[in-house]
Amino acid sequence: MKIGFRKVQNVKTDMIHVRDPFIYTSHQEQKYYLFGTTFADGCGDQDPIFEVYVGNNLEDWEGPYVAFQPPKGFWGVRHYWAPEVFKIDGRYYMFASFKGGIGVHRGTGILAADHPGGPYTPHSNGAVTPTDWECLDGTFYEDKHGQRWLIFCHEWTQIYEGRIKAIRLSANLKRSIGDPVEILNAADMPWIRHFGDPRIEKNGYLTDAPFMYQAKNGDLVMLWSSYSVPGYGDNGLGGYTVAVARSKTAEIAGDWVHDQELLLDRNAGHSSLFRDLNGQLYLCTHYPDTPHGSERPLFLKMQETENRIKVLGG
Repeated sequence: MKIGFRKVQNVKTDMIHVRDPFIYTSHQEQKYYLFGTTFADGCGDQDPIFEVYVGNNLEDWEGPYVAFQPPKGFWGVRHYWAPEVFKIDGRYYMFASFKGGIGVHRGTGILAADHPGGPYTPHSNGAVTPTDWECLDGTFYEDKHGQRWLIFCHEWTQIYEGRIKAIRLSANLKRSIGDPVEILNAADMPWIRHFGDPRIEKNGYLTDAPFMYQAKNGDLVMLWSSYSVPGYGDNGLGGYTVAVARSKTAEIAGDWVHDQELLLDRNAGHSSLFRDLNGQLYLCTHYPDTPHGSERPLFLKMQETENRIKVLGG
């Protein structure tokens, strides 16, 4: 794997500053690959990159290595956010957020590599999200009919009430096809609170981090994040949180229903699910969400029952 400008070290999980962590489990290599948002906007004369840590367990890591270094002329110039890696047709594909230059909206681009740790190279021709929309946090899902989908967030900064939508992908993952399908409107949630950005004088309902999971009971489960009001849920902390939506038909078109109980309400979020090398289901998330600079990967064992998934012991 490629070594970048940062020193490769042996580190513990609680030493890694990362947002939006994502684990790819390689059973073939008996290793874990940890991706996330680390060097999103570059620094000084260094361009933004995606990095990766590699380990044989979920506590000890070696890295960071460079998973993706943009080639000259690449459309994404900043906001290198939330990379997720999936093995599809024998290759590895990274779905990640990028912000283009002036006049180019943020969107999800697709990269490809022959090894889970990279190096990744551009695969899609720019963003596969609608070019006139401000989008982020695209994730991959292939339904039971073999149709490939991108599930993504349409940003509250553009439409005030953030939405999560899905759009079909071509079989070769080069482009999107047809019109998006809406999964949810964040404003409809009873637990959600306004999110504000004083720099642009806007308030809205934020949507982050959709992730799809085929549950044992047949439901198509979607995790996603936003900010909850104080006093809702188990401890009612009112911070960054993880919610659960589910399609009982396992179809992207729904109907989608929403669990009243939050999966997490503890200043932690942007989550995905993975199985360890022994088959145990885990939640991968960052904690805490604030203050910025303190975010670390957090891996929580999960339990799946007939009607829900929950943190083991929770």
